[in-house]
Amino acid sequence: MAASDYIIVAGWRDAYLAKKTKPRKDGLNIMSTDRRPVTEREIIGLFEFYLRKWYEEKNEDTVIIINGEGKKIFEAKLLDKEE
Repeated sequence: MAASDYIIVAGWRDAYLAKKTKPRKDGLNIMSTDRRPVTEREIIGLFEFYLRKWYEEKNEDTVIIINGEGKKIFEAKLLDKEE
């Protein structure tokens, strides 16, 4: 399978990398059984990648995450600027 055949979905306990499925006739979209949990190590690695890219592109060491209402959820600061 190609990477484009998979999506990241939120389950009730974890985030999963799952094969895309077509909606059922009743309109429900059921998570594929072809799936695996996304590990904490993968999540942290992706976030570090994002934070370093943010720093390189914007020359700012802090990312502030807000929700749809404009409320600040958290901020992350890159302390080690050397890879």
